[in-house]
Amino acid sequence: MDLFFRHRLLSIAIGVSLLLHGVLLAIHFAPPDAFKFKPADPGLEVILVNAKHDKKPVNADAVAQANLDGGGNADKGRAKSPLPDLQRQAEGDSVKAAQRRVAELEAQQQKVLAQMKQKTQPVAPVTEPQKPKETPQLNARDMIETAKAMARMEAEVSKNIEDYNKRPKKTQITPSTRAVGYAQYYKTMQDKIEKVGTLNFPQQDGKKLYGELLLLIPVFQDGSIYERDGGVQVRSSSGNPALDQAALAIVRRSAPFGRFPENMRTTGKDDVWEIITRFKFTREQTLQTQVGVN
Repeated sequence: MDLFFRHRLLSIAIGVSLLLHGVLLAIHFAPPDAFKFKPADPGLEVILVNAKHDKKPVNADAVAQANLDGGGNADKGRAKSPLPDLQRQAEGDSVKAAQRRVAELEAQQQKVLAQMKQKTQPVAPVTEPQKPKETPQLNARDMIETAKAMARMEAEVSKNIEDYNKRPKKTQITPSTRAVGYAQYYKTMQDKIEKVGTLNFPQQDGKKLYGELLLLIPVFQDGSIYERDGGVQVRSSSGNPALDQAALAIVRRSAPFGRFPENMRTTGKDDVWEIITRFKFTREQTLQTQVGVN
C-alpha cells in the first residue's frame, strides 16, 4: 500500500491508458454503402441450347445463343443431369399399348413378306404337247459314208496292233528279278558308268554336287540307249535338278554298253532291258551305282 500511495499518479496513468486502448480496439471502421460497386445486371450462366422458341422466357435462368422457354425432362427449371428422369415410371396401360403396337407391326410385316413371296414365285410356263420325233431315214449316200468311217476305224485299230507287235520285248531289271543271265553284262555296264561319273563328277558354280537318285536306263539289244519311249528317265529325284541332269548326261556319255550276249536275247525278237539303277554321288567325289528299287 505504501508503494501505491507513493506512486499513485503513475498507477492512475497506467489504468487510464489500458482503458483507452481497450476502447480503441473495440471500434471497427467500414466504408459506407455508397462507395461499394454493385453489378448492373444479375449474374447469369452462359450455356448452349439445341432448340429455339419464339417466346422469350419471363425469368431467364441462363444466357444462351437462342430463346428457349423451358425444355428437357425436368418439371421446373433446368435438369441437373443429362440422363432422363429415372424416377418416372410408365403406367401399366402405356406398356400394354406399346406391346399391342409392336404386335400389330409384326403382323403387318409378315403380311407384306407373304405378298412379296407370292409375287416372286415363278410361273410355270405353258408347255405345248410335244410332237413325236420322226426317225431319220438313211439314204444311200449316208450309208456309204458310214461304211467308209467304219473302215477307217478298223484300219486304225489294225495299225495300232501291228505297231504294238513290232515293239521290242522289254525286261525290267530290279533287285527282285530272278534271272541271272544279265549279271555279267550289268557288271561291265556298272563299272563303265561309275568310271565316267567319277571322272566327270557333277558340280555347279564351282561347287561339287552330292546326293542320290533313281534312274531307269533302257538298253537296246545292240548296247545303245533305247530313246523311242523317252530314253533314260529319273524315277526318283535327288531334289536337285542340276544333279539329276548331270546323272542323265553321265549315262548317255557312257553308252553304248556292248551287244547283248545270246543268253540275254529272245530268238527272233529285238529286246530292251530296262535297268533300274540307284546313283549315289558320295562326299569322296565318287559315283556308286547299284540295282535299285521302284
